[in-house]
Amino acid sequence: MNPEMSYASQNEPPASAPPAQGFFGRLMGVYFSPAETFQDVGRSPGVLIPIIALVVLTAVGTFVAFSKLPFDQMMNQRTEEMVQDGRMTQEQADQQREQMKKIAPIMKIATPFIAAITMVIITLIVAGIAKLISMVMGVENSFMPVWSVAIYTTLAVSIISTLIFLILVFVKPADEFDMNNPLGSNLGALLPALGMGGLPKFVTALLSYVDIFYIWKVILLGIGFSAVSKKLKSSTAITITAIVAVFFALGGAAWTSMFG
Repeated sequence: MNPEMSYASQNEPPASAPPAQGFFGRLMGVYFSPAETFQDVGRSPGVLIPIIALVVLTAVGTFVAFSKLPFDQMMNQRTEEMVQDGRMTQEQADQQREQMKKIAPIMKIATPFIAAITMVIITLIVAGIAKLISMVMGVENSFMPVWSVAIYTTLAVSIISTLIFLILVFVKPADEFDMNNPLGSNLGALLPALGMGGLPKFVTALLSYVDIFYIWKVILLGIGFSAVSKKLKSSTAITITAIVAVFFALGGAAWTSMFG
């Protein structure tokens, strides 16, 4: 063996990590190569720009919906349904209508900001639960990469769902719009067409979580959590994320059946 070559090979600098992708590169990567993209996120978990994008997207989508849809009529219809179900008296319904009329101008401005902040809080909750489960399982990762995965996943899925939602807002008659199931991308929306509209409210609400976007988000989160963690297979991460998602669906369906 040539001693010079041996010495040179021993002193070669280690291969440097590839440069971090920019925001748009990562966003596109979530759609087309999520595993590699989330690995890049794990090396450099920037959250500021995707948070701003998520806030703007949510606020704009909510504002357009409030501007185009007759929310006063929808709220009146919802109030009447609550009266018919015995969850509210007619006097309470009348009082609620008067209150809604007074605060409607304020809500039109405030709701987009509230929705945007809520979306960011949800990503924090998702990341917090993921980090807690990681600690219980002994999986090594850091909070910021996990949170970045939650933000990019939510943003990527929300871009598609918001675009579809806004298209429906402009092309669908307002009286046919169902705010409880606006996209119709789940089994719950198909029940009337299948002649199964009379199912218990809990079952209907639970089937609404069998949703294209909900399942897509679960898969992306699982891939992302695996990519930013050590010794965690993507199949295991997706399975755990799906189990947590099922519990969330059960809780959401129970809440809807009681108060929705």
